[in-house]
Amino acid sequence: MRILDPAAAGTGGAPPGGGQQRTEADAARLQARIDQLEAHVQRLEQERVTLRWMAGHDALTGLANRRLFHALAPTLLRADGRSSAVLILDLNGFKPINDTYGHDAGDEVLCVIARRMGACLGDHLVARFGGDEFAALPSAPRPDAPEAWWHEIAASLSAAIAPPMDIAGRTLTVTASIGVVPAGHPADLPDLLRRADQAMFRAKRHARTTGKAGITWVVATEGGGRAVTYEPAATTAAPMGLTASAPAVPYRAGDPVWVHRDGMRRAGVVEGASEWAALVRYRCSDGAGTMVDTMPADCLAIRAEADPHLDPAPSET
Repeated sequence: MRILDPAAAGTGGAPPGGGQQRTEADAARLQARIDQLEAHVQRLEQERVTLRWMAGHDALTGLANRRLFHALAPTLLRADGRSSAVLILDLNGFKPINDTYGHDAGDEVLCVIARRMGACLGDHLVARFGGDEFAALPSAPRPDAPEAWWHEIAASLSAAIAPPMDIAGRTLTVTASIGVVPAGHPADLPDLLRRADQAMFRAKRHARTTGKAGITWVVATEGGGRAVTYEPAATTAAPMGLTASAPAVPYRAGDPVWVHRDGMRRAGVVEGASEWAALVRYRCSDGAGTMVDTMPADCLAIRAEADPHLDPAPSET
């Protein structure tokens, strides 16, 4: 049964053209409702895409997270018949920056490192596992690449991370300790990650004891003073020529120090210190300005001589 308009009911019939007008109005209302539903569906789809991206990516740096790395890595290890390598990277000197300048500065450092890793490794899988720990899965450039193709990638990555960066008006520097394990076929991802993590910690100990960023290569020879040998069968042995530990940093914020770098001695002052490293502001090599860097204790010595650009003037009595 059709329900009539009140006007039509009062006259006994619809006015000329009234039925067509009502049909057009109903169609307009229906189209408006359809448009609303389509917009709602689009918003839901955008939210679904965003949530899916967030589930697999690090919110701070935009890199893949640990979950996505574990999901993608097994397929990449089997792809194209090319050899791959699992790489674990940890930053040297990050904690003093976080402790001294706060988490905002630390977060900015992590974002800079993430961009540098992405630029250096290109299309290779790069992930942030948490804190200042990153992972990557580079592949050989071609199937017939030399056996040690990943040496150059690790060295290039270390060099890409090391340059100073401007963070909140301060020049800060961090370096990387890198553990690398070449992946065979078939490859067991958990075992590769465990061995790469062990290699990274050996590289970190190398950095603490020598003051140099360490790259630990599995079944590799020492080269250029930057790499130490790590044999998978000898996980408890210390790397050649290295001690098991180093003394804790005996410095406190405000201590005047000499910084020994590149065969030069420069005046500096400690801005923060942690167990193994000190964050130091020191004179540039040309004397024009200062920079901030993190370094181990054996690069520092107590400074008795005053420096007018670094030390506060003595108070007048």
